[in-house]
Amino acid sequence: MTPNPMRKVLSFIQEADVEKCDPQTRERLTEAVADVFACTIAGTQAPVASIVEKFAAREFREGPCTVFLSPRKTTPTGSTLINATMANALDMDDGHRLTKGHPGAVVFPAVLAAAESEGASGKEFMDAMLAGYEVAIRAGILAHRLRPEYHCTGSWGAIGAAAGAGKLLKLSDDKMEHALGIAEYHSTYSPMMRCIEVPAMLKDGISWGSMVGISSAYLAAEGFTGIPSLFAFQEAEELTADLGQRYRVNELYYKPYACCRWAQPAIEAMKEIERSRRVKPEKIESITIYTFEESSQLMKRYPENTEEAQYNLFFPLACHLTFGEVGPKEVLFELNHPTVRSLMDRMDVRVDPEIDAQFPEKALSRLEVRLVGGEVLRSGTHQARGDFDYPLSPEEKKTKFFRLTEPVIGEARSRQLYDLLQHITEVKAIRDVTALLQTQSQGSEQSIQ
Repeated sequence: MTPNPMRKVLSFIQEADVEKCDPQTRERLTEAVADVFACTIAGTQAPVASIVEKFAAREFREGPCTVFLSPRKTTPTGSTLINATMANALDMDDGHRLTKGHPGAVVFPAVLAAAESEGASGKEFMDAMLAGYEVAIRAGILAHRLRPEYHCTGSWGAIGAAAGAGKLLKLSDDKMEHALGIAEYHSTYSPMMRCIEVPAMLKDGISWGSMVGISSAYLAAEGFTGIPSLFAFQEAEELTADLGQRYRVNELYYKPYACCRWAQPAIEAMKEIERSRRVKPEKIESITIYTFEESSQLMKRYPENTEEAQYNLFFPLACHLTFGEVGPKEVLFELNHPTVRSLMDRMDVRVDPEIDAQFPEKALSRLEVRLVGGEVLRSGTHQARGDFDYPLSPEEKKTKFFRLTEPVIGEARSRQLYDLLQHITEVKAIRDVTALLQTQSQGSEQSIQ
């Protein structure tokens, strides 16, 4: 007999409907979808995107599904792998504090591919995104309770991806239950801290987890069976009881900078100091970052590639001080900038026990900046901007969308896409949206100016 938490999950997936949500939740979901679209478009510029696309061109046949900013279409699993790689390539995609990861980037590519393959409408796509987000976030929280060591987004995000894709495939409850179990069993239960210490293109296991999710839905549709998922545990009772009443998509954070969330509180601390005192890089003798243990484990040496720039504690802060920005351009093209490297040489990190005790509910940092001459400037303790309790404004989220998309696809196409996404539940076919993401050639507008 299916345990009660699992029955609750299955019922929610089948009944998930954006039009039955409160206005705030509908708005947050629309913002989340626009944000992950923008992050995926910007992510097409990263070296990892072309590597995975070349791999997929060899391994997957042609199909009905769009590869972002490519003339090529491929299978649902192939496009999911490529687009998920792009979605997380610049580490600007949404996240949820209690999952220690990124639900949008793993759910979105699978749901989009299934929607294209099945000829879904914009409304059906959004219903599936709602189901995927809510299941993924709860799976992430539960996975870390049951297995407290830090593992990657792909380990639990695959379950949400399977839920969203399975909804579009109209799986029965029995097959949906199998899809969730297949996804968990085949997912990337990866040693995340090893990738924090030695950054690589593996990152958060998102691309493989997303591909596992959609593959699991298709396997279940064919009759492939899986184990009971983690929602079969009685420990899931609390987290599933409020499904359809409390929407966790309202708790997402949004990233203003192209780097690990754990490095971002230090930038906010620096901005506090800068509000009362202009600090020129050449006047800084040293900077000490006080933070939590996991943040202190981020790379601190000069980055040799984009991934090392993103999973770096010192590089983003040095970029902020040098350029006033930590965006795609900085993590892709400014790795060797002499001012950035000079500032990194003057940085140190210490674990603050009070800050450490608040992780993962809060990711916090504070700074001490010693100037040439001996004066010390101290910040208060800051969290990263964009958390649900320290949110970016709707206008800031809109600005981020265009900041990420316009350098890649141009102003006109960016505005057309944004307008479509604001009314996506009225779109008759999701293919009307993805048509804007295809390209015939990699022209000059596909590079950062």
